[in-house]
Amino acid sequence: MRGTVLSILMLTFLLAGCDSGDVVERKVAQVQVRMEVDGLPVLQNGFQYRIWARVGFEYLFTEGFNKSPNGGYLNGAGQFVQNSFVFPGDVSEADLIVVTVENKSGPAEEPTGRIVLAGEVVNSVATLTTSHPLALGTTFGSASGSFMLYNNTFGASPADITGVWFSSIAGGTVEPALSLPALGEEWIYEGWVEVGGARLSTGYFRQTNRLDENRRYSDSDAPGFPGEDFLINAPEGVTFPLNPSGGTVYVTVEPVPDDSPLPFGITVLSGSIPASPAARTPYALGGQVAVPGGTATLF
Repeated sequence: MRGTVLSILMLTFLLAGCDSGDVVERKVAQVQVRMEVDGLPVLQNGFQYRIWARVGFEYLFTEGFNKSPNGGYLNGAGQFVQNSFVFPGDVSEADLIVVTVENKSGPAEEPTGRIVLAGEVVNSVATLTTSHPLALGTTFGSASGSFMLYNNTFGASPADITGVWFSSIAGGTVEPALSLPALGEEWIYEGWVEVGGARLSTGYFRQTNRLDENRRYSDSDAPGFPGEDFLINAPEGVTFPLNPSGGTVYVTVEPVPDDSPLPFGITVLSGSIPASPAARTPYALGGQVAVPGGTATLF
């Protein structure tokens, strides 16, 4: 008993001898991250973004968030929040920040797949890009291609423009016409035509010289590249056979699984359809690439 009392007294004297300034000067763990990112698409159907910080061999992650149509940040309940998020531990020594797209099943112990942005931490700041090797691995600046309008159904009129195909003509032969960087397994390309306010998918695809994964609007034999005839199963408010005149054709990158039947928001190629287009005439795809990017600051 006497030894216990003595120990308590010694501890009391030691604490009393501490300079209060020592407490003030202790390094406070950096457990928050401030996001200044533009271009992140609005996620649908319970999907959300999550921020991860790598400290050594361990990853710590924040609560999930979404983006509003005007660029604001939303919590899981859909309420507007500030652009700062708290980590559950000390990330002052973090060397990498990544942003993932998570579905309803929630995150694993470390980010796997669907990394949309990543950046190394330098002086507490990470420049987040899609071109980081752990993210999409590219800015899509080298993407190029063209599309043509025609109906691939056997016996269709040569002047028929009711299909959109990512193709060109070389020496009288129709050939694939997209040049796109390869994507990881958690991302996939999707073609689109937008006309009269309606957005119609031409299908998912990974390779530009093979059939895509969609035959939603046609039942014809298709050429060996992405595209679609718009002949059957027209969505509500859309008339088939489709007249795409004056519309827009574009290619997006979508997460796997996809959060929505609408475009994800990362557009890598786009092109306009003339008001009076000609069948089997190549129209160029280009335009400004729309990919997210920004910074994450630890504090």
